[in-house]
Amino acid sequence: MAPSPFPAELTTDRLVATRVDLAADVDDYAVLFADPRVAEPLWPKHLGGVRTREQSEAFVGHFDAHWRCHGFGPWTVRERDGGAFVGQVGLGHTIVAGRAEVEAGFIVAADLQRRGYATELTRLALQHAPSLKGLSSVVAFATQDNAPALAVLDRCGFAHEADAVLFELDCAILRASV
Repeated sequence: MAPSPFPAELTTDRLVATRVDLAADVDDYAVLFADPRVAEPLWPKHLGGVRTREQSEAFVGHFDAHWRCHGFGPWTVRERDGGAFVGQVGLGHTIVAGRAEVEAGFIVAADLQRRGYATELTRLALQHAPSLKGLSSVVAFATQDNAPALAVLDRCGFAHEADAVLFELDCAILRASV
């Protein structure tokens, strides 16, 4: 495992975010990605829509492997009071428009959206981004029609950089300095 510049756990007054753990988290992610309200914006019908348990396990396995390989990655997020599964937030390596980047991302369960959770945790994740050696900015992307995600990114200090087709989707690419 790579030494970690990131803490394995983050907390706010309302939320606890822990390093993604495949064995501990896969059931919650399988439910999350089986919900069309969450899956359709991530993977519109031409990309397959809702995910099977096996697909969810592969997705979470990728998050878990990212932590083991790079020492940082997404956190699984739960409410502090009661432990309800909220979703995930974090940073990860990606390729955007042919360039290696570090991407900020978040996914929130449909029934828990519009409570400020994505903004709260994205800001917290960005506070730790400077601990990645040589990193001066972080990218994020959202589909052009995903106004809630674009609003979260705006509140977190991201600025529109370009429009591009990513994963067969018309996306806005945004960037924030760290």
